[in-house]
Amino acid sequence: MALPKLNSTPSYEVVVPSTGQEVTFRPFLVKEQKTLLIALETQERKDMVRAICRTIESCVEQPLEGKLTTFDVDYLFTKIRSKSVGESSNLLVFCSKCDAKNEVAVELDTIEIGDMSAEKYIPLTDAITVEMKYPTYDEFLDNEKMMESSSVTESLMELIVTCIDAVVTEEERFSVADQTREEVIAFIESMTPEQFDLIADFVNNIPAIHKEVELTCQSCGTVQIKRFEGLDDFF
Repeated sequence: MALPKLNSTPSYEVVVPSTGQEVTFRPFLVKEQKTLLIALETQERKDMVRAICRTIESCVEQPLEGKLTTFDVDYLFTKIRSKSVGESSNLLVFCSKCDAKNEVAVELDTIEIGDMSAEKYIPLTDAITVEMKYPTYDEFLDNEKMMESSSVTESLMELIVTCIDAVVTEEERFSVADQTREEVIAFIESMTPEQFDLIADFVNNIPAIHKEVELTCQSCGTVQIKRFEGLDDFF
């Protein structure tokens, strides 16, 4: 005889930021929590990203349209986590005046997503336009330099390579997926500093989950606004 079903899990609605797709999800269960905890114990960012992505795949109840961007994953995981183990996260922050530690509770359901209205078609010359896209965690996992590099310049270059979707001329669209990495690097290195800055500006403003919280320091009484941004800031 089979064991009884222990719990009935409720469903919640959420909108995938980059696509606008409405989906439902359930809270994660012990089987998903175990995977997350094991990944956390390894202290390896790759393991944690994989565990988060697997949790989303298990908990979202419909097939997802297209590939999830990094901020889609962060947003969806935050929503799933809030319904699984608590709707707030207690964070330790340092006072900007006296450097004292303060604990602040952030309501996860109030976390916002960054501006997604950036222009994805960036003209470099009258005849050449670069078509940009937002990165996915799969692309980060496939790129050792983006995951592990300590060089800001190298990380930026790798991210730019990942975010260029195509190069468009008056006659043809060249998909970056059809080019070698060396060819893409050579194309980027042939830009003027002004052209490069246009591309870098898109990359530096990739949307992220964020929340601003007003904090009164328990030590010196200073009132300040703290901004939390990106998944690492919330957990």
